[in-house]
Amino acid sequence: MGVAVSAYGPLLELLTRRFGVSLPVAGATISVHFAGALPGVLIAAWAAQRVDARSIVVAAGAVGAIGLAAVAVAFAWPLYLAAVFLVGLGFGALVLALNQIVAFSAGRRRAALLNALNAAYSAGAVAGPLLVAAFARDHFTLLYLAGAVVWFAVMPGAFGIVGRLPVDAAAPRRPGKLVWTFIAAFVLYVAIETGTGGWMTSHLQSVGVAYAQSATLTSAFFLAIVVGRLLITLVPASVPESYVVITGAVAATVALALATVGAAAPWAYVAAGLVMAPIFPTGVVWLARLRPADSRATSYLYMATSVGGVIGPGAIGLVIARAGVGWTPAVLALVGVGMSAAFALAARRSTA
Repeated sequence: MGVAVSAYGPLLELLTRRFGVSLPVAGATISVHFAGALPGVLIAAWAAQRVDARSIVVAAGAVGAIGLAAVAVAFAWPLYLAAVFLVGLGFGALVLALNQIVAFSAGRRRAALLNALNAAYSAGAVAGPLLVAAFARDHFTLLYLAGAVVWFAVMPGAFGIVGRLPVDAAAPRRPGKLVWTFIAAFVLYVAIETGTGGWMTSHLQSVGVAYAQSATLTSAFFLAIVVGRLLITLVPASVPESYVVITGAVAATVALALATVGAAAPWAYVAAGLVMAPIFPTGVVWLARLRPADSRATSYLYMATSVGGVIGPGAIGLVIARAGVGWTPAVLALVGVGMSAAFALAARRSTA
């Protein structure tokens, strides 16, 4: 999953030539993926109340693999977008199912385990831009067909999953104020992560960094997320999840603001990846601890990730179309301010 999603950003320049579209139009690829992920999350959340977790993972994995194969053979822009939507549909369901399985498992170290799981995703994201830079220009179809084959090959591992997610039938079906605050914060977080991974390659090129180096730095951004999520597993369980999340949000905002300075941009992006790394998985466990009997509360967060993935890259694309790619880090930093404020409000409401 990490390889496939992180490949979109470095692919943008290649897509403009392959399908004859502009760069802002090519940037819609990222939003289309997350537009597919939203119904995937909704379907998985609905299915979690009716079937075991294994069935959700297997079905979602099959949909994602078929989508990758469809991307490989797409010969027109509308068909490519339809295939990307299908990939997003399967991945959205997988994001919810896999993370929920860990978040509601037993044990005091759930936050560490969930960070490790998401580090695996980010490790794949490191490889995505490198694979695109090395093979996509001349072997686009083979690259995506290979991805589909690998995905089908790992599917049997899902048969070892057992159990169902907890659902409290007596709990309100609509999210309360606390959950809505988490939703807002997660929408903004995902807008930042996907927006950074999707547009930093183009922004770095605009400040004079060569394409190959820009793609490598995009991989370094995702590698920093891997390292950050692995390092956070060393933090004692006694440290509150709220402290980890809010500290990461504020630090990421500062780093993205520094990326507006051209010479500092490469290092600032990597630093942003390192400090934002624990926000998503630790935030999920934070809410799971506050709502331990009902997985529907955290299900809303995965819907928020899909909304953020649609809004973030799309909004940045609109800014680029009007003002130029140079405004990318400033927009991301502004979103970071909103994210930090939302998480601070969540902490206040959780202790009220």
